[in-house]
Amino acid sequence: MKPTRPLALAVAFLVIGALSYGGVQLWSHYGIPPGVPASAPLTPAILAVIILATALAFRGRLNAQREAVQRVLDGEPSPPILPGQRAPKPLDPLQAARAVMFAKASSMVGAIVSGVYAGYGVFLLSKLSVDTFRSRAVVCGITVLCGLALVAAALYLEYVLRVPPSGPDDALPKNGTKSKTAAPTRPVRNRPDGTFPVRRESNHSGS
Repeated sequence: MKPTRPLALAVAFLVIGALSYGGVQLWSHYGIPPGVPASAPLTPAILAVIILATALAFRGRLNAQREAVQRVLDGEPSPPILPGQRAPKPLDPLQAARAVMFAKASSMVGAIVSGVYAGYGVFLLSKLSVDTFRSRAVVCGITVLCGLALVAAALYLEYVLRVPPSGPDDALPKNGTKSKTAAPTRPVRNRPDGTFPVRRESNHSGS
């Protein structure tokens, strides 16, 4: 699964913003522009908080899991578990994949919501002398900020759950030398030493 590209989100924001601006301007030729609900920033703000909390929780679990693996590779004993403390549980790959998909969808939703209200807000900049339009512009600005916060939180969740590249050079550190704490290879058990004779079957001609 490829990570979300910020360029794609920026393009979606600009395209939706332009369409929103054009739609509101066309609407204004036939009547009063539509109103902006005061609760518009709540949905992206709540989603941003939930996704950020999820990212921080996953980051803590992954860090604890990496530290436990590193202690095993280094041959260090595991720290004792204090009373009331739980041992770190490994992260479920299926749960991580669902979180990544949710983050990808949320980042696009945040870009779309920000674009819609940004286009409406730009249209209202020329009408700030009217109290009603000024209040709508303030709500649009807050909603755009909450939508951008949703995009940032979703991208951060994807960053936390990124999969490291797999290849033959993964066991090599940055200086190009192999680590001394590499796991030793396990010998094959229950196998006698020496060579094994090859049984050959010969065809005997019957008399």
